[in-house]
Amino acid sequence: MPILCRSQIVLLLLLLTGAENSSSQRVCGRPKVSSTRIVGGEKADEGEWPWQVSIRNNRLHICGGSLISSQWVVTAAHCFEGPLIPEEYRVHLGEYELPKPLPSMVSSAVVKIIVHPYYAGDGLSADIALLQLEEPIRVSRTILPICLPSTLDPDPFPVGMSCWVTGWGNLYPEAPFVTRTLQELEVPILGVEECDRMYHNNTFSDTEDVPEGYKLIHKDMICAGYPEGKKDSCQGDSGGPLACKHNGTWFLAGVVSFGFSCSEVNRPGVYTRVTSYMDWIQHTMAQNTKSGSGAHLPSANSALFVVLLLLLVVLTNSIS
Repeated sequence: MPILCRSQIVLLLLLLTGAENSSSQRVCGRPKVSSTRIVGGEKADEGEWPWQVSIRNNRLHICGGSLISSQWVVTAAHCFEGPLIPEEYRVHLGEYELPKPLPSMVSSAVVKIIVHPYYAGDGLSADIALLQLEEPIRVSRTILPICLPSTLDPDPFPVGMSCWVTGWGNLYPEAPFVTRTLQELEVPILGVEECDRMYHNNTFSDTEDVPEGYKLIHKDMICAGYPEGKKDSCQGDSGGPLACKHNGTWFLAGVVSFGFSCSEVNRPGVYTRVTSYMDWIQHTMAQNTKSGSGAHLPSANSALFVVLLLLLVVLTNSIS
């Protein structure tokens, strides 16, 4: 067998890395369906937000969530009260109309509920949790993970950027039921300090007053919405995604956390800032995922990766 020089082996390693990275990029954040009611929102198209999940307790929708890998869902910590009993929950993937499940809908058992250790049960800071599904989920037209933001970019979601929040929450405050069909709403990102000032402006709001000098909005939160209200996430949307598009790929910017009532003046939606918890997300997934179960590469790329890996092993042995 011919002996390869060191530079050729390095090239082969780059090919291996490229095959793995390109396949990883293709399996998140790029839905096959795209288009241009949360409060003031509109109905989404079927398959438009394939990472959106419905978290069920006793068959009832209680919260939204986002599929971030083949076996993990990120949601809000405040969705879980009392003892964490995974057997009491299921995750529905590929949902669109809650009363009419699609044939492609997948219902998964939950094996672990991991709430962030700093969450104090007040619905504010560290309002984030991870759910581990019983088995890895196969990617389809209606089921696809959303990409996680890079930790290398200090501000991937700048103030003014337009993003989208989705869910089955109430279409108006005090509505008796969640909506039947998945809703979507475009919202601009707001600055942390601006958002905190808005929550302290009690002139035009019928909701709770925020005490002067009390900082409500912190750096691990991200606000999105409109000063005039009327458009917002609401009850039932908790845990769902705030998704932002960059260079044709959707990234998870936030997790629906809290707000005072819904769609009130000076009370924009507040989300857990995903970039603030990336280390925890990645560490938790790595600690609790068996080797190989956390990634779901397309079969063609998987085969290419295996062939290249075997070739590298053979060539390395031949020069040793």
